[in-house]
Amino acid sequence: MTTNKHEITHHKKSSRSFLFKIILVFASVCFNQLAQASPIVIHVNDMNGQPLSQAVVEVIRQINNSRPSPVSANPAIMDQVNKRFLPDLILIHQGQSVVFPNSDNIRHHVYSFSKAKTFEIKLYAGKPEKAIEFDTNGVVIVGCNIHDSMVGSIYVAQDSAMITDDKGDVTLDFDPKVDKISVWHPLQESNPEERKIIDLKDYPSVDKHQYSISIDVGDPAPRDTFGDSF
Repeated sequence: MTTNKHEITHHKKSSRSFLFKIILVFASVCFNQLAQASPIVIHVNDMNGQPLSQAVVEVIRQINNSRPSPVSANPAIMDQVNKRFLPDLILIHQGQSVVFPNSDNIRHHVYSFSKAKTFEIKLYAGKPEKAIEFDTNGVVIVGCNIHDSMVGSIYVAQDSAMITDDKGDVTLDFDPKVDKISVWHPLQESNPEERKIIDLKDYPSVDKHQYSISIDVGDPAPRDTFGDSF
């Protein structure tokens, strides 16, 4: 059986038309997703209803319609001052590095066994030779092998993320009907590396642009348990 030129031309036109329709549908979905994204306030409080600062809220997009967040070429800094990490919480994006200078007049041994990043900087003073790169989304708990009371946290974000202010608030652009969020706090009573994943579609809201989330937290660990011995 032979196929004439007219049939071949018609088949090509039909294929192009079908492909064009698929592209239009995909573009329409992405456009609608973008159009529905708007500033959303997430309020985080503790189990007693008090505003909770230092909580990290991250958007978990169900449709990847955003450009990756730019990664700073300059490493973030988690210093060590008076046997404490300073700051003791930093928020970075995947691919960013962190440097751990030691500004104390004693040596520290910085390490982490966290799933998102395992590393070790053995006993040292001053500034270490190189920064540590964090390329996996998640929570990294940092400690000192000499001073057990030294604890720091590094949140490695994949998408838009913010730390709550003194009022327990962050404002992020996303669509709560589609996207999810994760909420995490350094003093949470649950697994210290486990983020609370929340689907806001069925979550009670103050209004369509504001949601209130509660996290159970504990007291900070005792500081400087060795005194001046080390």
